[in-house]
Amino acid sequence: MTVARTIFLFQLLFLFPFMLTALETFEEKEGRGLEIKTNPSNVKVFINGIDSGETPYSNNSLPPGQYNIRLSREGYNEQNFWVTLFSNSRLVVTIDMNQEPEGSAHVSVFRSAGSPSSLPLNPQIYSNTNDEEITAVSQLNSNTTLINLHTGLNSIKVRAFGWEDETVTVSVSSQSTAVVDIYMKPAAFRLQNISQSRRRFNPSNPGSLGITEYRFEVSAPGSGFISITDSDGSEVFRRRLDQFSTWVQNVTWDGRDSLGEILPEGIYTVLIEASPLPQYTQGTVEPLSLTIETEINYSANIFPLSLDSGLSGLTFSPLPHTLPAGSYQVKAGILYGSFYIKREDVKEENVSGMPFNISMRIAPLKQFEMITVFNINPYFEDKIGWGVSGSAKYNIINGSGSGPLMFAAGVSYYWASEFGEYPLSPGRGVGIHTPLSLELSSVSIAFCPAVFWRGPEGLTPELLLSAGLLYRGSWLTWGISTRFEFDFTENPRIFAGAELHLFPPPSNLVFSLHAGILTQNNIGGYGGLAIGFVF
Repeated sequence: MTVARTIFLFQLLFLFPFMLTALETFEEKEGRGLEIKTNPSNVKVFINGIDSGETPYSNNSLPPGQYNIRLSREGYNEQNFWVTLFSNSRLVVTIDMNQEPEGSAHVSVFRSAGSPSSLPLNPQIYSNTNDEEITAVSQLNSNTTLINLHTGLNSIKVRAFGWEDETVTVSVSSQSTAVVDIYMKPAAFRLQNISQSRRRFNPSNPGSLGITEYRFEVSAPGSGFISITDSDGSEVFRRRLDQFSTWVQNVTWDGRDSLGEILPEGIYTVLIEASPLPQYTQGTVEPLSLTIETEINYSANIFPLSLDSGLSGLTFSPLPHTLPAGSYQVKAGILYGSFYIKREDVKEENVSGMPFNISMRIAPLKQFEMITVFNINPYFEDKIGWGVSGSAKYNIINGSGSGPLMFAAGVSYYWASEFGEYPLSPGRGVGIHTPLSLELSSVSIAFCPAVFWRGPEGLTPELLLSAGLLYRGSWLTWGISTRFEFDFTENPRIFAGAELHLFPPPSNLVFSLHAGILTQNNIGGYGGLAIGFVF
C-alpha cells in the first residue's frame, strides 16, 4: 500500500464521523465569487473571522485566494472550513447544519418554607433554548416536568401568579438528566403599569369604537374597584372588579355614569384601587392605587370611508373628515365591470375585468391622516397592470366651535403601470385637493375642487370637481357622489356612484358595497364589495 493511499484512508477514517453529521457540497459554476447556502437559513457567516452576514450569502467581489469560513447559529454545531476561490469560476457551497445534541432536565417547583399552603401554585417554566413556554405538569401533588434543552449552560425561569419569579442556571449534558429544584416565595402585592386603549373617545361611536379599555398589572391575588370622577371631583362611576387570578387585568368604560347615562364632554380621572386577599397575607396591607386621565370628546367620530378617490371620503368625492389620532382603517376590495382606460397607441378603449385593491388609512396626529393604496387590475382581455398611491390630509376646520362647516387640504400622488390605473381613481399623477362639507346632524353635504397634474402625459393641469352626500348612522354609512374631470382638450370624464358601509357592533369589521357608472366617450359600469376593519 502506497504512502499516499495510507494517508487517504487515515483521513477518511478520521473524517467519517463528521461526514455522517454534516452534508456538504462544493460546486464550481460560471461567474466569480462565493455563494453559501445552508439548511436551515439565517446562519451567521464569518470570513477570515469577520462577520459577513447571514445565509443565503452571496459575494461577487471577493478576490481569488484562500478563505477560512465559519458558520454559526445557536442550537447548531459550528462548521469551520477553508475554500479556495479562482478568478474564472464561482464557488457554491451547500451545507446542512447539524443540531447540537440535546439533553434534559427534571424540574421540580416547591413552596419555600413558611409559604401559605392555601395560595395556589401553578408554575410556568421558560427556558432559553427556544423561548417557548412550557407549563409544568402536576404529578403526585408536586409540580414537576421533564424538559429538553441544548447541552451546555441553560437558563430556566419559573413564573407563578402570586409568587416571585425565580431564575436558575443549569448545566445540561446529553449523557444524563439534570435535576433542578426551585423554591418559590410568595410575591409582595404590587399594582403597576396602567394604560388605556383610547385616551380620547366618543361614547356615541358603535361597539368597541365607543369604549376605552384600561389595562394594569398585579402581582398576586387581590380585589379592587374602579372609580371615575369628573373635573369637579364628583364621582360619576364606580364598580367593583373581579378577583385577580392573573397578572394582566382589563376593565372597560363606555363613557356612562353608574346609572347608564352618557356623560358630557370633559376630562375624567380614573382611579384603580386594589388590595391583596387577606387569607394570603400577614398583617394589614394598605390599598394601592393608580390613576389615569381620559377625555370624552363627541367630535372624535370613527366611521369608515372610501379610499378610492385618493383621499378618504365618498367613492368620488373626498371629505374633510379625519380619524381621531391613533385610529386606523384597513380595507381590501374587488370590482367587476367595464372600464374606460387610456392607452398610448389608441385613443380610448373599454375593457372588462376584476380590479382589486388593498388600502390603509391611519391618523398619526390629531386632525391629520395618511393613506396608502396598492391595486392590481386583471382584465379579461389578457391585460394586467398595477399601481400604488399615497396621500396626506389635514383637517383645518373641524366643525367643533366653528359652526357646521368643515374644511381640509390634502395632496395625493399615484403611480401606475400601463393598464394599472385604478378605474375609480383620477389616475396617475399629483393632485391638490380642498374638500369641504356642510355638517347637518348626521348628514354631510360635500364638495371638493382639485387640481391634478398627470406628469409626462401632460403638463397642463386638469380640474377635478366632485360632490356628494353622506349619511352617518350608528353602525352604517351610505352615500352618493360624482366627479367631473376636465382637461380642456376632450370630453370630460364623469363618474357617479352609490355606496354602503356596514360596521355592526360589537366587532370592528366593516362590510362595503358600491356600484356606479363612468363615462367619457364610452359608458362603463361597475359593482364591488370590500371587507376591512376600523379601529
